[in-house]
Amino acid sequence: MASGGRHAPQNSASEVRSSRRPGKSSDESLGEMALRCLLPSRPWNVSLSAAIRKSFSEACLRDALRLPAPSWTRSVRAGMRARPAAGPDPAAAGGPPPAPSTQPPVPSPPRLMQKTWEGFLDQRRLLAYLTQARGREARLWRGGQLQQAEICEAFREVVLWLLRVENIFDFSQNTFSLALTIFSRLLVSVKIKKHLLHCVTITSLRLATKVNEEEELIPRVKDFIKHYGSGYSPNELLRMELAILDKLHWDLYIGTPLDFLFTFHALVVLGWPHVKELMPQRNPSLHVASLTRQLQHCMAGHQLLQFKGSTLALVIITLELERLMPDCCTPISDLLKKAQVGIRQWNRCKELVKEQLASL
Repeated sequence: MASGGRHAPQNSASEVRSSRRPGKSSDESLGEMALRCLLPSRPWNVSLSAAIRKSFSEACLRDALRLPAPSWTRSVRAGMRARPAAGPDPAAAGGPPPAPSTQPPVPSPPRLMQKTWEGFLDQRRLLAYLTQARGREARLWRGGQLQQAEICEAFREVVLWLLRVENIFDFSQNTFSLALTIFSRLLVSVKIKKHLLHCVTITSLRLATKVNEEEELIPRVKDFIKHYGSGYSPNELLRMELAILDKLHWDLYIGTPLDFLFTFHALVVLGWPHVKELMPQRNPSLHVASLTRQLQHCMAGHQLLQFKGSTLALVIITLELERLMPDCCTPISDLLKKAQVGIRQWNRCKELVKEQLASL
């Protein structure tokens, strides 16, 4: 540096701290500063991204943001403030080494799991969907038992054909489940002659594709008949469509037993995460596929038409919980409360499902 030049004035350490942290005292303890730096930002102060806000309802986010702060953060901060200031090192001063402390170690604060907020919001979303599906089911469902003996005998064969037919057009599993639901609703509403059962079945499948599939995936009526009903003309199939729509008041979509099965299974996994350790290969997808086969087998029994699809799916889930968990009373009672199913109705359906699964 040239002679005569002056060094720029430098601030002291306390001035630097006060300039960096305005409004904070300079004698703040080191532990207090470390705690503030290491703790994650409060979830209720974080602005959610547009993608997350779009996936959840405004009411759901508003209720979630009202949750109180975790109590452990306050207790840890209080403990850090009460801790005495560190004195001079006895070893450096030449004194005797300090006696070992008899106090138990202070436990570290519990680590906030990632599912704390995401799992909470997912559960709120599932409960909102469950409430909406139950309301729609209560409005459209007309339960009962088949009165025609010949239909009772043919019901199982027709349902199994629908569930095992070759999926030429790559329809989703939900489409076949909706087709079976439409077929079952029609059977308990009107009397159908036995020779029309196959036509009603494939027409129910075609109506389900129109409700559930993308428009470009819906086959033409001629292609549909070629693979699923070669004995019928396009006009016969279209007339049957209009007849079914008229009997069901043009309101086809209702929560299927498969929809409720997926919802109850997700609620169990979110509410009791340790259940995943008890599943085959610890894989929820494989587990729900196994439960789906049990559900489809039960849907082929005409005795179970007297129960709602939500009740049938709930019984399948609770029977599996009884098999997997010795302490299953809490999750079962929680599911019964969320599904609003009475204990007597649940027990009646449970006995019939056990009889049906015995032949699986």
